[in-house]
Amino acid sequence: MIKHDYLVQDYRALAERRRLEAEQERSQALADQCSPERTPEARVRIWERLHQLRLPKAPAHAILLQVSQQTGLQLAELHEVQRLRAAAIAP
Repeated sequence: MIKHDYLVQDYRALAERRRLEAEQERSQALADQCSPERTPEARVRIWERLHQLRLPKAPAHAILLQVSQQTGLQLAELHEVQRLRAAAIAP
């Protein structure tokens, strides 16, 4: 039974370590998504990864206000990211 207890404790320690690492990564990503040292495109990509969403293509989409608040980007900067992405797709 001692070996089983050891394995359970080891597993719990590993799970806690992974949880802490994930928490630290999320905290860093939240800081990076509004960091002025990051480009608008990078900040949008971080936002997309955190929320598992894509930035809408429509410039008047309601979620853009929330993206703006969470990334610290102006709507004009988000519109520029949208425009650049659309231009990259267009033939």
